[in-house]
Amino acid sequence: MRVVEASTLVPGTILGMPVYTEHGKMIVNANIPLTEEMIKQIHKLAAPFVLVHAQLSERLTEEKVSNKLRIEITKKIEDAFVKLISEDLYLRCLSLEKNESRLKEIIKSLHNELWQQNDVLSLLADLILYDECIFRHSLNVAMYSIGIGTILDLSKIQLNLLGLGALLHDIGKMVIPKKILNKRDRLTEEEYSYIKQHTIAGYDILRQVPTIHPVIADCALQHHERINGSGYPKGIFGEEMHLFSKIIGIADFFDAVTSNRVYRQAMLPHEGLTLLNSGSDKLFDARLVSIFNDLLTIYPTGLYVKLSDGRRGIVFRQNDVSTDRPVVRIFEENGRKVSTPYEVNLYNELKLEIIECDQTIKQSIY
Repeated sequence: MRVVEASTLVPGTILGMPVYTEHGKMIVNANIPLTEEMIKQIHKLAAPFVLVHAQLSERLTEEKVSNKLRIEITKKIEDAFVKLISEDLYLRCLSLEKNESRLKEIIKSLHNELWQQNDVLSLLADLILYDECIFRHSLNVAMYSIGIGTILDLSKIQLNLLGLGALLHDIGKMVIPKKILNKRDRLTEEEYSYIKQHTIAGYDILRQVPTIHPVIADCALQHHERINGSGYPKGIFGEEMHLFSKIIGIADFFDAVTSNRVYRQAMLPHEGLTLLNSGSDKLFDARLVSIFNDLLTIYPTGLYVKLSDGRRGIVFRQNDVSTDRPVVRIFEENGRKVSTPYEVNLYNELKLEIIECDQTIKQSIY
């Protein structure tokens, strides 16, 4: 199967996945030849992409994306990796110590590998075209995942595969209508069931690309599975899951709950970590969760924060004994800039809490 633009559909094409309305009602089923009327119904939904069977997709016209736009999108991917490598913005979020140089090396290696795999670059470009937020999330998940893999001392080849698996783990979301994907209200049971299909769609898309390693498709399929069998799409248990899928599942969960979505505000990093820890050894592999805890700098140096008494400042230094209680350099109080910035050690000021943080570090890498 492969993803194609809905505007290129012709009668006789066979869908690889049903098409649903924003309310979860199926309007066109899979595995039957499309008629002109069916294609009109798909166009009414304004769904930009659909999944079709590969053997019939040859009849579809070329994607209507200009070369200029494709170059611009590819440049965004390039810029994201260049900033990661050269500016260390993201690395400040990860406490890697002796492994930091190895992480940089792997990011460079992953970057180089992307530029040797046109199929992967093309998929990432399609993903940005559909929803740039999904790409941003995928890049975050890739960096967290590679960090965990580095601590596990995976080989360079394994780390590259893990990074690619994380970058492409949500590729199947391109077949989910945006009205469902970005719905502000609570999803209906039918809509949630449809969203869960992105794991299968991603697997099908990636399995059809000859240059992509099969384990990368498994990452797309399994990243919402849980070690107690409560995940989807297959409800597999523990050791039935691939190690990469377990790692990506942890990274995906943490970044999802600590990022703003149209339907909810982001959790603070320490809140997201608490929620992740509550699923340790139930939903997530306890050893991997422990590694992630040690890996993560909850409030990285340079992050702008607001304290519970209204003062604002920037994280100036970490406290090794308590990663969620850093030293903050205050530059604003009572809504006004202070003439002389000063430091507050939250480890010694237990009544103070960080209540807001500016995600400048995450956003500035894109």
